[in-house]
Amino acid sequence: MAKESDMKKELLGQMGTASEGKREESAELAQKIIEKEEARIRRTKWETVIAWGLVVICFIIGAVVERLRMRQYFNEMELIWSHCLPMILRGLLLIAVVFTVLLYTRSRSLTIRQIQARLADIEALIKKMAEER
Repeated sequence: MAKESDMKKELLGQMGTASEGKREESAELAQKIIEKEEARIRRTKWETVIAWGLVVICFIIGAVVERLRMRQYFNEMELIWSHCLPMILRGLLLIAVVFTVLLYTRSRSLTIRQIQARLADIEALIKKMAEER
C-alpha cells in the first residue's frame, strides 16, 4: 500500500507546472494540425466534386456521340474520337473514385485527431482537478 501511495505522489509530481507549458504547446500544435487537415479536406472535397462532375459530363458527351454515331453524322476523325471516349471515361471514373476514397480516409483521420485533441483536453482537466485535491 505504501508503494502505491508513493507511486501516486510521483505521478502527481510529474504533472507539475513544468509540464503545463508543454501541454499548452502540444494543444496549440494539435490545433494547427487539425486546421491544416480541415483545409486539406475542403480542397479534396472540391477536387472530388469536380472529378465526379467531369464523369457526368463525359457520360452526357458519350450519349450525344452515340446518338450522332447511330445517325451516321461522323467523318473518320470524329469516329476515332468516339472510340477514345470510353477510355477517357474510365480514366475520369478512376480518378473520381480515388478522390472519393482519399476524401473518406482524410475525413476519418481528421475525426480521430479531433477526438485525440479532446481527450488530451479532458486529461489536462483531470490532472488539474487532481492537483487541486
